[in-house]
Amino acid sequence: MKDRFAFMNNTEEEPKEQAIYLLSLLAILILILTDKVCGRFLPGYSIPGSENLLIKIYMTIITVAAAVLIACKKITFSFSCFRIPKDGSFKKRVLQTVIVLILYAAVLAGYRLYKNTVDPVTAAKPFFALYLDQRFRWFYPVSALWQELLIKPLWQDNVSRAMKNKWKTLIFIGLFFCVLHMHFPIYYMAAAGVLCFVTGILYEKDRTIWCVWMLHFVMGFLPRAFGL
Repeated sequence: MKDRFAFMNNTEEEPKEQAIYLLSLLAILILILTDKVCGRFLPGYSIPGSENLLIKIYMTIITVAAAVLIACKKITFSFSCFRIPKDGSFKKRVLQTVIVLILYAAVLAGYRLYKNTVDPVTAAKPFFALYLDQRFRWFYPVSALWQELLIKPLWQDNVSRAMKNKWKTLIFIGLFFCVLHMHFPIYYMAAAGVLCFVTGILYEKDRTIWCVWMLHFVMGFLPRAFGL
């Protein structure tokens, strides 16, 4: 009876494992198709910065697809990612995140000073500006949170249950996030994959979204703010 019960549990889990891998493949195909459709039918889509429009359209489609799979109980999503732990671990994590971001900002500032001495184009830009007049720039805090909700409590949690291995999961999620930035330059793709891997480790520690969102937002926002 026990073996039969275990077998029944395995057969119940299998469709969920298949669903998350299917959604991963579907997500990449949707990204490619969305990119082709935008390039063909949206005027000015090829203008630098318009890749952010692709991200918004793509995330909307994937969110709808994920909602359907969640409603069909093929994958799961937990709103517990919004919780704030009652113990002091969360404050410690926030402090660590802030320190990392301050060091990151200092490195960017130093690199901007260096670029000022070797690149007249960079030197002509403001040393620091929010550039909120640029397309979708104002939407980036929401976009970063939206992406993290799709990647962490949706993909990472479900892939973790499917793979049953922390490091394989983190590598899969990092590579997946890298591929989802295929329309950006190669260095941007690599940086996105590394960032996703690192924030995935952070998310594994307390299963909350706030610190990984802070890292995603600030690390993505500041380079352009420094004119880099």
